[in-house]
Amino acid sequence: MIQHGRPRRVGELIRKEIAALLTKGLKDPRIGFVSVMAVRMSPDLNYANVYVSLYGSEKDRKSSLIALRNSAGWVRRELGKHLRTRVTPEVRFFADDTLDDVYRLEEVFDEIKEERKNMPMNPVELDEMAQELLKSNSFLLTSHANPDGDAVGSLLALYHFLRAAGKQEITCVLADPIPKIYQDLPGAGVIRLCEGDPPEYEAAVLLDVASLDRIGAVSQWVPRDKKILVLDHHREDSPDGTLGFIDPSYAAVGEIICELFTAAGRPMTLEAAHCAYVAQITDTGGFRYSNTNARSHRLAATMVDAGLDVAAICRHVFETISLPKFELLRLVLERRMLLAGGRIAFSYTTADDLREVDWKKEDLNGLVNFLRNIEGVEAGLLFHSPKPGATKVSMRAGNGFNAAEFLKTFGGGGHAAAAGATLEAPLEEARKEVLDALAAAMGEKA
Repeated sequence: MIQHGRPRRVGELIRKEIAALLTKGLKDPRIGFVSVMAVRMSPDLNYANVYVSLYGSEKDRKSSLIALRNSAGWVRRELGKHLRTRVTPEVRFFADDTLDDVYRLEEVFDEIKEERKNMPMNPVELDEMAQELLKSNSFLLTSHANPDGDAVGSLLALYHFLRAAGKQEITCVLADPIPKIYQDLPGAGVIRLCEGDPPEYEAAVLLDVASLDRIGAVSQWVPRDKKILVLDHHREDSPDGTLGFIDPSYAAVGEIICELFTAAGRPMTLEAAHCAYVAQITDTGGFRYSNTNARSHRLAATMVDAGLDVAAICRHVFETISLPKFELLRLVLERRMLLAGGRIAFSYTTADDLREVDWKKEDLNGLVNFLRNIEGVEAGLLFHSPKPGATKVSMRAGNGFNAAEFLKTFGGGGHAAAAGATLEAPLEEARKEVLDALAAAMGEKA
């Protein structure tokens, strides 16, 4: 099997450096004629397996190999003078007659990995998921790009769950920055952006998302042959992952984490309750959306019992608005239009609007709700053109209309009452295409 990417490049550089050392610098008389055939790097670049051809009698070959292995420390120090890697790899010498066997074994392993990539996710119950989480010792936790309250809140709630279970090696990473409104959640400072070298971990956990395509740049840190656990409440036709608990009857993944504590037989900590509660109230709109059910209120009571200051949390989440968001809201309301006899309300923002108000991505969150809240409106849509030729649409629906099912036609998804999509089309073209289709779906003319 041929290595690709950085391991291949580093391995080839080391092969050339060691070949030069054998020619000019290594003076051990026991070393006869030696050719450096290949260097295989470990995925983390911590080990360099050097395969050499040895010549002469069996005794001479064995003597050369022993001398090379004795010189490994010196060779490593010399490599450190030339390599530009974070860590100088440990050097290990092998006779090249092992190469064929190594390659055959690696080909078998690669076939197994390929099979694992194509295997469907195995659904498990929550108590099984709790046991599976507790089996591992190191984790990578992540969620979808452009994280919202449930993404950030559930990720941090799981972080606190694992810490309470004694786990120390936990990397929390997102493709995009945390919205300002969630930056004061307990533990928010541990979340990093996907930059630099990937960490070592035993299990990756996807929260509030079940597709590697939707976690942005973090997907490069989560190979499909890795152990991937999924905790989600969105319907997904072909979810990625090894094992998953996906249940759309939960209003938020934060609720699932709350029940995870119960499944593991552990009391919910105050920090986890705070994060899970924010996840819940943002995805239920403060228990106002149709996804709210009796279980939502029971789980909220469990979280409140942990000692939450509910009034302070809700005031911060629902009553705080930045000045740029306020200006965007003014534009959205000024431009709102009604269609289909008042059953559809829509508005839009442009890249120019955003530059004028010095916005952040989070400032668009929730603006579409004001359109849906107009009396008689069954579907509110906000179109946003971040750049020429691309348009994002956010949709909120009610009265039994399924927003996620409708936007699936445009490559989108989400919940029945709240969904979104991105169209590779200019604003006017995308707006007309979506609104015409929506009016037809509702039995109206646009």
